[in-house]
Amino acid sequence: GFFRGAAAVFQAGKITVIPFYSNKRFDANLSRDGEITSFKTDGYHRTPSEIEKKNNSREQVTGVNINYRNEQLQLGVSGVYHAYSRMYCPVVREYNYYSLRDSSHFNASIDYSYRLNRLAFAGETAVARNGATATTHMIQYTPSGLFSLSALYRHFPISYNAMHAQAFSEGSRVQNENGFYLGVTFSPLQKVSATTYIDLFRFPWPKDQVDKPSAGFDFYFLGTYAMDRNSNFELRYKIKQKEQNTDYPENSRKVLPYNTQKIRLRYNHALNNGWDFRTTLDAALFRRKFFPLEKGFMLSQHAGYRGGKKIRGDLFAGYFKSDTYATRLYSYERNLLTTFYMPSFHGKGIRLAASGRYAFTPRLSFSVKIGHTRYFDRETIGSGTERISGNRRTDLFTYWQWQF
Repeated sequence: GFFRGAAAVFQAGKITVIPFYSNKRFDANLSRDGEITSFKTDGYHRTPSEIEKKNNSREQVTGVNINYRNEQLQLGVSGVYHAYSRMYCPVVREYNYYSLRDSSHFNASIDYSYRLNRLAFAGETAVARNGATATTHMIQYTPSGLFSLSALYRHFPISYNAMHAQAFSEGSRVQNENGFYLGVTFSPLQKVSATTYIDLFRFPWPKDQVDKPSAGFDFYFLGTYAMDRNSNFELRYKIKQKEQNTDYPENSRKVLPYNTQKIRLRYNHALNNGWDFRTTLDAALFRRKFFPLEKGFMLSQHAGYRGGKKIRGDLFAGYFKSDTYATRLYSYERNLLTTFYMPSFHGKGIRLAASGRYAFTPRLSFSVKIGHTRYFDRETIGSGTERISGNRRTDLFTYWQWQF
């Protein structure tokens, strides 16, 4: 989400005070009684039902942050108050039994960071209006530029609610989660560097599509070998395991573990004339207990040009083959200015994309991007109002920028 309003910064010595206020309309799904049951965040206003939900509610947010900072220590106190024009009352389910049901809410917190030689500490503890307390703390040890160790603990109780909270977590909300993260960055050899972490998490209360408390882990490894200043190889491996409701055996529901593994091999090469190339092989494996293994892979090539002051461009081509949506592959594509695009692909097909930017003057520029996806295993794409009768889709984006 975003805020629309005003903020100010007042500073006196080592103390900074930042008050803020936001007042904006937003889209929401409403009950027959006119209460907000959920927030509509996709931004679409295409069909009559979507248009009806446009800006049908209002949110006001006000608060303040007071911060003290010196060379080693930072201390902060914050408070934020939310008010909605309607009652927020999501339909009661077991997993959201403790969710906020009110037209207003208040949170307060204290945060800190402290640096002592090669050690750094940071954390925050917040309290909701009902007294529920959430906390997260981090420690980092960096003895040299070749090694760094980080550890983070978090505890977010099910009864804690914060409408705009952001914190390191596995879930999408700062709620119903306990976890411990350990990460290491090191360079064992002159041309070799590596980053790895493991995150252990537990959800003490049922979640959506998980009928009992559950747990899981997330492991990641990235190794890089630099052949020279302009070329390097990357090996990336990631496995995440969680639990979910599963119909097994037939007509019987159980909470079973599943894991997704992602493997990436990549070669990067840059030329002195402004061209750079990236060749990538991605693979995905999805395994659910008692079910067959699902697989997917994607081979892609990217070429970019940044050698001219007025012109720059990117080309992308990829072939993908994936058994199911669970083994979908992601690939980053350069998009128009101020936007980010990382589409996912499953099934069997190809993806082609080209983008460019031309600067007529230092203040006037034009950007364009065209993308084309063709599937070999289907005759339609999408569903409902987004259904395309055919096995191909082409998108065209343009962007003019005039600075004055």
